[in-house]
Amino acid sequence: MIRIENISKSFAGVRALTDVSFMVKEGEICGLIGPNGAGKTTLINVINGIYTPDKGAIYFKDKKINNLPVYDIAQMGISRTFQIARVLKRMTVFENMLAPTIFLKENKAVLIKRIMELLEFVGLSHKKDQYAFELSGGQQKLLEFARALVTAPEVILMDEPFAGVHPDIRAHLIENIKELNKKGKTFILVSHDMRSISELCSKVVVLNYGTKLTEGDTETVLNDERVINAYLGE
Repeated sequence: MIRIENISKSFAGVRALTDVSFMVKEGEICGLIGPNGAGKTTLINVINGIYTPDKGAIYFKDKKINNLPVYDIAQMGISRTFQIARVLKRMTVFENMLAPTIFLKENKAVLIKRIMELLEFVGLSHKKDQYAFELSGGQQKLLEFARALVTAPEVILMDEPFAGVHPDIRAHLIENIKELNKKGKTFILVSHDMRSISELCSKVVVLNYGTKLTEGDTETVLNDERVINAYLGE
């Protein structure tokens, strides 16, 4: 579903990614791991159009997308969350959920019904009239996750969804991801939480110093000595 081919990206002469290539199949949950500074978030930013790569190409369902603006990529069916939730803090939970609908042409009643179902799905329906700044950090991540689903994406990119959240919220997010995956949603998860990666991901890609160290099934990769030395052993 997503094909990443020889992606390279530099900032002020510093190479963040070098010739990174891998594929993510439809319905797959792919973990993207590596030590701090490995290039994981940079790659997610390239996939969803925040950054344009210096070299290489990204294909979504065989269509090249790496020269498209963020909103076009979102409308095509790729959504994302951020390491630190980017909610609209001076707006209510419900108003946050309305924000992505500006690009949608569906009936208002249909959209409101979807929003309420998504808030129920993530456990925030009872907080729909609260301002986003009143939510805990973990609840803000749940809100951002729900908001990312409003456009009915086929692929969800999640950057450190479990970092700094209460164990109950972590467990809730994991169950949400599993349920959506059963319905055919594809995920790329950036995470340092190896327990969650093991529980969720059928495949893992490892970055180190901006290059792909290895990829494969989760158990094999997490037991690879190169991965242990580069990341898990730190």
